[in-house]
Formats: sequence, C-alpha cells, structure tokens
Amino acid sequence: MINEFIISLFLISILFIMYILSSILFNIKKKKGIISLILCLIFTFFASYYVYLVFYQKMIMSSFENYEKINKIVIKPELQRRKSNNGVLLNLQINNDFIKVGLGDEIEIKKNTNFIISNIEGIDKENFKVNLVGFVGNKKYNDGNDIGYKINYKDMKKDKEISKDKYEIKIKKGDKEIGSVYIKFVD
Repeated sequence: MINEFIISLFLISILFIMYILSSILFNIKKKKGIISLILCLIFTFFASYYVYLVFYQKMIMSSFENYEKINKIVIKPELQRRKSNNGVLLNLQINNDFIKVGLGDEIEIKKNTNFIISNIEGIDKENFKVNLVGFVGNKKYNDGNDIGYKINYKDMKKDKEISKDKYEIKIKKGDKEIGSVYIKFVD
C-alpha cells in the first residue's frame, strides 16, 4: 500500500513541474500559457485539498478515536423527583473527579473505571448508611456501609443487579430508607 505522505510529495512535485511548464508555455504563446496556468491552479486546489485531508483531518479523526477511549461519566436525572429528597446528594469520586448525584438519579460509569462513594450531603451524618447492593466493602464483616471503599465492576455480585449491569445504592438513616441512586456500568 502506498503511503499518503509519498502521494502528497508526488502531487507537490507534479505541481512544481506543471508551473514550470506553464511559465515556459506562457513565454512561447500567451494564450496557451494562461490556459495551462488555470489548469495548474485547479490541480493545485485538488492537491492541496488532498494534503489537507491526509494530514489535518487524519490528525483530528485520531483525536476523536482517542476520545472514545476516555472514561466518560453520564448522569441521567430523574424527571420528577420526590419532594422528600430535599437536596440529598451522594458524592462519588471517579478518576479523581468529584461528582454529586441526587437521589433517584442514574449515573453511567465505564466498566474498567474505579470509583469511591466518598460522602453524602443534605442529611444528618449520625447513624446513616450508604449501601451499594451487590458490593461488599469489608470482606470480614459486611456492615452495609460502603463509603470509602474502591469499587469496580469486577467486584460486583452479578445476581444483585436490578437490570443488565445496573445496581442500586440505598441510603438509609437508621432503619428508614431515604432514597436510592442507580449505577449503570457501560462498556
């Protein structure tokens, strides 16, 4: 397969030869020289467009291909929130970024991404638990509180998912359930 760089050099060299021949024709016969100059300009346009596509567009397209590999976070807010939520937010640390998610919201996280449930805002901190159903933070004693543990899709129990790769984070104060946040793992 011929390299695009070699084709670009070939086109540029043909352009130089065409301009030299055009100037020679112009000195011999002006009308034919002007026609050859117009043809050279048209060829220059197409050759420069080819070089633009090969070098500039290829560089931009490769940056978009790299964009697909970056871990993206998508939050889907619930359209109608219950009035009892009153601004309760769950803080997640994903790739050193802190994300606040409201109760009832669903967040999409890539399967190869690690995250930490770091904190909760909007309720009294005494006697509350944040439990990601399907994840055990402390393997020796599962107290149902998953704050501060590094979580990955590989650590999740597949039999606890709500739907395909979707899990629920339950927030409780004492025995009363305050609300839930949903995590969907995506490829």
